[in-house]
Amino acid sequence: MRKLGVLGSTGSVGSQTLDIVRAYREEFHLVGIVAKKASEKLLKQAIEFKPHYVVSYEEPSKDWLNSLPKETTYIKGQDGLIEVISASDFLMNAISGIDGIIPTYEILRRNKRLLASNKESIVCLGDLIREKRDLVVPVDSEHNALFQLLSFVSAEDLRKVYLTASGGPFRERSLQDLEKATVDEALNHPRWKMGAKITVDSATLMNKGMEIIEAINLFDLSVDSIDVLIHPQSVVHGIVELKDGSFLFHVSQTDMKIPIMHALFYPDRKDYPFERKSLLDLSPISFEQVDREKFRALHLCKWSAQMGGAYIPALVGADQAAVEMFLEGHIKFLDIVRIVEDVLSMLSLPEPQNIEQVLNTINWAYQKGKEVSLKYA
Repeated sequence: MRKLGVLGSTGSVGSQTLDIVRAYREEFHLVGIVAKKASEKLLKQAIEFKPHYVVSYEEPSKDWLNSLPKETTYIKGQDGLIEVISASDFLMNAISGIDGIIPTYEILRRNKRLLASNKESIVCLGDLIREKRDLVVPVDSEHNALFQLLSFVSAEDLRKVYLTASGGPFRERSLQDLEKATVDEALNHPRWKMGAKITVDSATLMNKGMEIIEAINLFDLSVDSIDVLIHPQSVVHGIVELKDGSFLFHVSQTDMKIPIMHALFYPDRKDYPFERKSLLDLSPISFEQVDREKFRALHLCKWSAQMGGAYIPALVGADQAAVEMFLEGHIKFLDIVRIVEDVLSMLSLPEPQNIEQVLNTINWAYQKGKEVSLKYA
């Protein structure tokens, strides 16, 4: 029986992970669930699944604690996180944003298998990810697809890999239109239901740029060997081009439970217990070039990957600040990338040598991003 910990259990990926655990209860021992808030949803998960531990960073009420099943022990914050990691064989890190970096570090430091759904940690902890690559199974649909495809080919036969992007809500909007894009429009993603930060990153294509950096760290690829295509249907999740002119596609319906399920049972496969779609349902399939002038975040991320060092965590911190300012209505949509560029142009910090320096660089860039945003407000 697999000893599983789910970090970020109340979010989208965490909740869908528990959907699969529910369908295959006999396969899993749920060691612990972790969330930021002691919410009603976390309590309901604890009551249903009866994990050994439940963890929140927010202090729960007495009534909340008294409602926990007798099989479940509550531990607050970092102490609880470490307890769950230590007692698990593998862990889904579905904590969103910068908060997911320390959990990834603690999981890999203890040589536990990481089911990686936190983008920021894969981007910022490049050295650790490369060192512990055999312990990491990517969960995001694009990298899970490449993880599977690259297992079928030899490195010497590889010409290029492609990440696909839906194009977000602004695929057909002009650059001039984007100067007036509203928060509500940016949050109206045509394919995926996600949190506000990642949805805005999808609208700027900053998320796809960061996925390039993730692919470099996860698969030992060069910047030049990775490209991005617009694929509006979002059913082709990864493409490998071989030197003989062949293309290998990973295709599945737009459903995060498919890559989550692959990661949970890897290297085995199980029957998909949810609603399935046929190939005809997934047709037609089309691709478009990215408008690099409109989506300048892609170039910015590639440039940061080539620069390396402190530029990568600074990119993450500056983007966090700029997206927050946009969501709060202080800056325009196109100002997000402008602010990140401004912050990176100020950077003079040395390459981080440890987790503390990585976090300090992120925080420096975050604070600078807030300051720089004021001139655009």
